[in-house]
Amino acid sequence: MNMKKIFLVSFVILTNAVFAQTFMAQTDPPMLGKICPQFSMSVIKANGTEKSLTLSELHGKVVIIEFWATYCAPCIPSLKHFDRLQVQFGDAVKFIAVSEENRDKVDAFIAKRGNKNITYAMDLGRKLNDMFYHHFIPHTVVIDQDGIVQAFCSPDEIDQFVIAKLINREPVTFTIKHEYQETSYTQSTGISQSYDQPISVKNPKNQTYKIELSNYKEGKATEFIKESSTEYKFINCPLTLIYQILYNQKTSRVLLEVNDKSKYSFENNNLYCLELNVPNHIGKNIQEIGLQQLEALFPLKSKVETRIQKVFSIQKSDLQGAISSIDSTGIIQKGLTIKDLMNHLESNPQLVNNLTVINESGLSDNTMLDLDWFQNYPDSIENRLRTLGLHGEVKMANILCLVLYEQPLVSKKE
Repeated sequence: MNMKKIFLVSFVILTNAVFAQTFMAQTDPPMLGKICPQFSMSVIKANGTEKSLTLSELHGKVVIIEFWATYCAPCIPSLKHFDRLQVQFGDAVKFIAVSEENRDKVDAFIAKRGNKNITYAMDLGRKLNDMFYHHFIPHTVVIDQDGIVQAFCSPDEIDQFVIAKLINREPVTFTIKHEYQETSYTQSTGISQSYDQPISVKNPKNQTYKIELSNYKEGKATEFIKESSTEYKFINCPLTLIYQILYNQKTSRVLLEVNDKSKYSFENNNLYCLELNVPNHIGKNIQEIGLQQLEALFPLKSKVETRIQKVFSIQKSDLQGAISSIDSTGIIQKGLTIKDLMNHLESNPQLVNNLTVINESGLSDNTMLDLDWFQNYPDSIENRLRTLGLHGEVKMANILCLVLYEQPLVSKKE
């Protein structure tokens, strides 16, 4: 049965020309290996005023843009790390920390934390956030001396050796963030349905409720763009990644339980473009609508349930922390928490072999830690944890997981 007929009862089919115009009207996002589109930002001067700074003014320097927030625990040590690198390399590189928060919060942070060698910039209109959209922070953008985008990555990818190579114009290999990875141009067998016609519906108030689905777009990278809380765009994404983002779930908690996983790989035939615009008057959120549409069109279904999985368990060590002041728990106290540490490790999955991180220390998730020090200490994860009065153990445990599985589509009578 042609699945499109399910929608034709209430949806209006647009022409391909209209669909093309929808995307032609959008500014292409910065692309890896391509010249970055010009942009400007409002940077905070030493006297507290702001001035406009354009990318073109930074030509000839390596530019590192770091998207962060005062509430983002993993962001804080990254800024301190970049502050040190700014001092080390001077005018050859420009580290710019971009925030969309209230200026008062940013000023209070700078006054408390220092890190005054890097440049702070405000993005109150979210123009830079939209231009360099990312699913998680911290989010690092690397632009070379010629304005070419070299990486969308984690701040952990940037150290003194990487900066030195960039300055000397030597090749650097980055681990690119998943939502920005370039896709393969080889062909493979995948889901055979074709979605060449976009689907859209308008309500009487002239507010558009839009669902557009199409196959792989030639020349586009895999990307997720969050225009707003009511408008999402997925470009050349496999179904598994779309589900993961809609559920806001870490990769380590996503289980693909199907016989043929190749159907959901990053091959062209398995990639889709999905645009969702769900105004508030609909009465349902965008995640709910997106999940309903995916499960109506594809055999891949989703559920959240407890599974026994290999995890990285944080436990209290017999050794006492020895880096900063400690309280009666034997745990270092410095502004961040065990929960922040867990988020930091899961946001940098290479540190824990892509495992889910759980707290089995017997201490509250809100117990304070010196995460700044932990981030920058050049040693193994196990040794770093022990200096905090903790240690890690790989074990099996019950955790909540997003389970993706296949189920035949239910036919509907015409």
